[in-house]
Amino acid sequence: MSASTQALQTVLAEQPARPGVRGTRDARIDAAKALAILLVVFGHAKGIPHAYVILAYSFHVPMFFVLSGWVGEAFGKRPLGLATWTKLARSLLLPYLAFFMVAYAYWTLTRHIGSKAQLWGDRPWWEPLLGLVSGIGPKLYVMPALWFLPALFVTTLSYLYLRRRLSLDVLAVLSLLLAWGWAIWFPTQDYRFPFALDVLPVSLCFFALGAAAAKRSGRLPTSRTGNAVGALLLAAAWFAIAWNNGRVDVNMMKFGHSPLGFLAASLLGSAMALCAARLVQEWAWVQWIGRNTLLILCTHTLLFSVMAGVASRTGLVRGDAWGPAWAVSVSVFALLASVPMRAVIVRVAPWMIGLRREPARQEAS
Repeated sequence: MSASTQALQTVLAEQPARPGVRGTRDARIDAAKALAILLVVFGHAKGIPHAYVILAYSFHVPMFFVLSGWVGEAFGKRPLGLATWTKLARSLLLPYLAFFMVAYAYWTLTRHIGSKAQLWGDRPWWEPLLGLVSGIGPKLYVMPALWFLPALFVTTLSYLYLRRRLSLDVLAVLSLLLAWGWAIWFPTQDYRFPFALDVLPVSLCFFALGAAAAKRSGRLPTSRTGNAVGALLLAAAWFAIAWNNGRVDVNMMKFGHSPLGFLAASLLGSAMALCAARLVQEWAWVQWIGRNTLLILCTHTLLFSVMAGVASRTGLVRGDAWGPAWAVSVSVFALLASVPMRAVIVRVAPWMIGLRREPARQEAS
């Protein structure tokens, strides 16, 4: 699911590329972030075909960790002190808290209405707050996508700590082996760790591999033709592995039929998306989405819930008759709605999306 690697660009950048100039954004990475969040949004919509879920879920969450690691390594290293903790908390945990409270308020007001009464009517009002404190994905049912923010928080801190003690290549190899073993063993256990610590061995793997890939970014094709060919070749291998591996859900610690297949499909899918991103990186709307992944991540499921409730109450959709047309419509609406929502948030409560100064003076997050 996800989130904003712009936060990491701010937190992890220690020295600018040129004196007096902050590191510039990477258009390919912003485009790749846009592709990833689009996969997330459509994948969360009711009525989306199961085939889409199998394919998109095979790599979109790992891809966000890959991109976060890419940004973290590309923009330098920062001392693991109080300032780094504070900036990460402001960029990830404060939005986590803010959007949870918005979703919790909506849940409280609507949980006894219609079909929601069967799901949530007998739940105590304080139960979702346990999910907030624990950060355990399945307990964040008022807004499931928020699990990614504490996961990225602990992953980034872990990477910063380990990176000072291990070379990048050693860290990448060790984390890959750890992720493989963890994905085999941990899902058989009947418990979860708080604050995404059970996801950490997997997320750290992709974060470290993304950082290692950033060091070798010069090997990526630069021409549109080269990227198109690369995307097609990678897509063929990714599709075969992802389809045969079956349903994946990192938040739920489900890795398909084979953890090795999960790792392979995740990396192939991420590489495919990086090649595809080069083909669309000059599109303005793609860049805008890529710079606003945090906002989109934290609002789209709430908008879906509101629209589904309205559709059910008005009879627009009856029973379980949700289909692809509904999924596409609400996904597009959620993306379009993020434009005015951002305009309001950055003026009223910019801290909700990790900002601390006026939007006119700061890049879109």
